[in-house]
Amino acid sequence: MNESWEGFAQRMQRLNPLFELGRGMDVGELKPYIQTILMQVLLTIFYRELNDDDTRRKSDIRYMVEDSIKQMKLLADDKQMERITSGLLYQGKEEYSKPFEALYYDEIRQSWETQTFRYVTMDELYTNLELGGSIVYKLTDVAQEMIFMSREMAEEFSITIEQLYSMQLIKNGNFRKATRNLDHLISRVNRLMAKEFTFQKEMINNPKILLIEEEWQRADNRAEIEKQFEEEKNHFRTITSMIEKTKRRNEEDDSIQKELIVLQEKIGHTRQLHDRFAKLVIQNISYEMKLKAENPSLFWENSLVSFREHIYENWFLKEGIQQFDVLESVLAPLFSPKNEFILPLDWIWGEQEFDEKQLTKTVIEEETVESITHQRVTNWDSVSKAWSYVFQYLQTYGEFSLADLVELPLEVQDLWFEESETIDLWMMFDKKPLKIQVLHRKEETLSDEREILLHKLMMEYPQFQSFEGLKVCTKFDHRAEPFNWYRMKITPFKICVEEEK
Repeated sequence: MNESWEGFAQRMQRLNPLFELGRGMDVGELKPYIQTILMQVLLTIFYRELNDDDTRRKSDIRYMVEDSIKQMKLLADDKQMERITSGLLYQGKEEYSKPFEALYYDEIRQSWETQTFRYVTMDELYTNLELGGSIVYKLTDVAQEMIFMSREMAEEFSITIEQLYSMQLIKNGNFRKATRNLDHLISRVNRLMAKEFTFQKEMINNPKILLIEEEWQRADNRAEIEKQFEEEKNHFRTITSMIEKTKRRNEEDDSIQKELIVLQEKIGHTRQLHDRFAKLVIQNISYEMKLKAENPSLFWENSLVSFREHIYENWFLKEGIQQFDVLESVLAPLFSPKNEFILPLDWIWGEQEFDEKQLTKTVIEEETVESITHQRVTNWDSVSKAWSYVFQYLQTYGEFSLADLVELPLEVQDLWFEESETIDLWMMFDKKPLKIQVLHRKEETLSDEREILLHKLMMEYPQFQSFEGLKVCTKFDHRAEPFNWYRMKITPFKICVEEEK
């Protein structure tokens, strides 16, 4: 193959997000400027993330768009700014929250493939949906790569190279540029720490991931990794020493002193982050060694392919299924009506001879097993978690409309479909008013499912104990128009809490 094709697919996957930025947006006269506006918004999110500033919600991004447009001396109405904001978060309609898609040519498979990506994603560290908060966004790896690509070098720097680059800038007296370069180093360390935290959770939940993810098997290289971290610490000491010497040489220049103070604070913050990252990596390596020592059977390679382990756990659960046809093609052979094996004639005659008593016993056993198999238990944890958002609104505003469910984040709306009882409870609250008296009662004494829900909410969320003694009732507005929610046509009504008269 011509050398111009080498790594072609990877190149296109890096460039596609840049090509697709703002593409297809209907923003009128702003269309020629849309990529510039969005790039400025991404940079604003990037620096707020670096500085631990959590003002990165959708409403904040809307203000970033507005500020960027004003700074660029452009004009835009509210509709255009809303379109630009939503066009950064997802592709198409808001209710679907679809990721962005782009085609690229895979030179190895010699076929066209579809790349899916997002520019921003939920920052789990700052988002608190359990308390009714809105989503705080952070840049994805794709968006951060775009920011790094906009620098002088196409490849993302490693920690060591970033340090050496900062040293060179300080030697040349480019203190401001050295400070900005440390921002990229902070971002680099933050991303690596996030990956380590994710891997730690996966390793605890499924130790066999150490067999799947070869890049994370680092126990044998622990000495080299510790040596690398020690070298990076020495680089930080060198940078600190260089700053101190430069400060002494320029004691009388106030402007340089101010720049060096900012640089010194930045290097202190970066050094702390690096130490936390190094500690986390070594901690994960120690846990890996402990797992292998205490559970050697987990890491024995099996010569046979197991459907549960290799197909279900390592593929379906880990990566998911994008198309139903794939699932059907995997499962169809297991349930195929075709039977290639023909029973011998004497086997068939043998099946006609049976003992009635044995048959009766078998039928009874099968009925028992069947009744146990089909027994369904409500997952009250899921139900109470979904309803916690409703009662947070009730605690603040005294009422909550069924129509307001559509306004909740999509992640919260999904909770309402995990258990059928979650939605069924709406209809139960439409019964006669209920006086809440559950706090000092045992759960097994409660027969009303509304009381069971309230009891579980009070046990899980102590702030809801303030509802004890109040009355829950419903109000229906005959003028309210039905609305569609996930293919359900619903007439809204309100749940209210009030003091018992």
